[in-house]
Amino acid sequence: MRQLKKILHIDDDSMMQMMVKKSIERSNKGFEIICCTSAAQFIEHLSTFEPDLLIIDVSMPILDGPHLLEKVRNLSNTTPAIFMTGHETIELEDQAKLEPIIGVIHKPFSPVSIGDDLLKLWSAYLEG
Repeated sequence: MRQLKKILHIDDDSMMQMMVKKSIERSNKGFEIICCTSAAQFIEHLSTFEPDLLIIDVSMPILDGPHLLEKVRNLSNTTPAIFMTGHETIELEDQAKLEPIIGVIHKPFSPVSIGDDLLKLWSAYLEG
């Protein structure tokens, strides 16, 4: 079973970025996380960091989460992704070409349970 260790996260809100990073680090699950504020930074870290999981904010200026994930998939990268959103639902035009999307984390999220929440989504993904 492939282990979840390396997480690449993008959010244009620096406060949310810090909350996600600190919450994941404090979960004591052994995760290593890199946070990005721009799509260019995120794309660069895809190859240098080689993450196991992508956490992508849905609503960002310039390039929103679904369009960023589409760019990632166009690079032949199939790293599993989780969307993070403050909205109740997400409208995806062509979800099939964005897969694998293994879940959605709604804001506000629980800082105490985010590590366990990520592991549950990861396990469900691996079990297929």
